[in-house]
Amino acid sequence: MLTLMKQEYYKALKQNKLYIWLGLGVLVPILVMGVFKSQRGVGSVSDLGHATFYVYLAGIIITALSVSQEFGFGTIRPLLSRRFSRGMIFTSKLLLNLSVYIALFIAALVGTLIGQLIFAPNLDFSTRASYAGNVWQTIGITILGTMFQMIFVAALVLLITNLVKSSGAAIGLGVVMIVGTPILSSISMMLIELAPVLKWNPFNIFIGMAMYGQVAPSSFKDIVHMSQGTVIIAYLVYVIVMYGIAYLIFKKRSV
Repeated sequence: MLTLMKQEYYKALKQNKLYIWLGLGVLVPILVMGVFKSQRGVGSVSDLGHATFYVYLAGIIITALSVSQEFGFGTIRPLLSRRFSRGMIFTSKLLLNLSVYIALFIAALVGTLIGQLIFAPNLDFSTRASYAGNVWQTIGITILGTMFQMIFVAALVLLITNLVKSSGAAIGLGVVMIVGTPILSSISMMLIELAPVLKWNPFNIFIGMAMYGQVAPSSFKDIVHMSQGTVIIAYLVYVIVMYGIAYLIFKKRSV
């Protein structure tokens, strides 16, 4: 498994230019804070200099490419010939993607701190930034919430990539999930109004995880019609099912 992971990181660096994605992760918050004076306050810093969108997008693109390129370049054949099972290969993809997400967040955090030191040196990190608490606490909740969303969307992306054998379609779906949250929220509300049982729809669970820790529990329940604990359980079920289906498709996919 260690050999397989080394190969995954090598391909991520060589084929997908991971170092460029990480470099941009550092630059985005610095540029945002440098160009826009209005983005040097507590809200911007708490949102990693608004680099969460970039981290989200970069993570989804790399997730889709990690699988599609394996079949597109034919690199899965030598892996299978070396007695690596498809289960091991799929697991290595998940571990790679998770580590890439973490690295992207670290890059964005480093860029945010550099931008803060340069453009907002007097910013007090103990200032209350949101319901979650001060700036540091809000940063932590922001990273955690975005990570939850990325893992959820990545499951859909892997499923679609394996199903239609196209990274483009999967990336498109990921972008829709990123920028279309207000639309998804409206759709979810309409479904719930039609039938309360539809509160279990994936859009509602996705929105619930996006708000986790950012609003009071009572407000959270009013919006998603269930408690935070229930949303977490539903989220885990959805994630396990989607990754399971993605693996089954990956396992049966021809090379």
